[in-house]
Amino acid sequence: MRCWMKLSILLITMFLVMAIFSVGMVFAVEEKVPSLVVTPLSGEPGTKLIFYGAGFIPGEKVKIIMTVDEVPYAFAESGTGGFVTVNEYGAFKLKPAGGIPTVMLKPGVYTIEAIGDKGSQATTPLEVLEKQ
Repeated sequence: MRCWMKLSILLITMFLVMAIFSVGMVFAVEEKVPSLVVTPLSGEPGTKLIFYGAGFIPGEKVKIIMTVDEVPYAFAESGTGGFVTVNEYGAFKLKPAGGIPTVMLKPGVYTIEAIGDKGSQATTPLEVLEKQ
């Protein structure tokens, strides 16, 4: 009889350990990955853009940057210090005052980076078309 109780306790303990491990794995899988989207996806220099971010850390300050020939261009709303603040859901929308830079920009595909002050990062492509 004692053997049966010991075996039952062992099986219950193993089941609990597996259950706790499984719950931990579910939470690890649900970790949010930052993402960045720009609209429109392409345009001529001067085209106005809107940036959408998700999966960032709530309250994080994010800078949106495009580097062209080693010169960084920051996209921001006036009076924000060049940052957009992430809301409590980990998302943001940025409608910067300026559009696609009009100087020193050749047609092609460029990478836009969203860099957060708490370590979050995301990128998205932007196609610059030739000015008509």
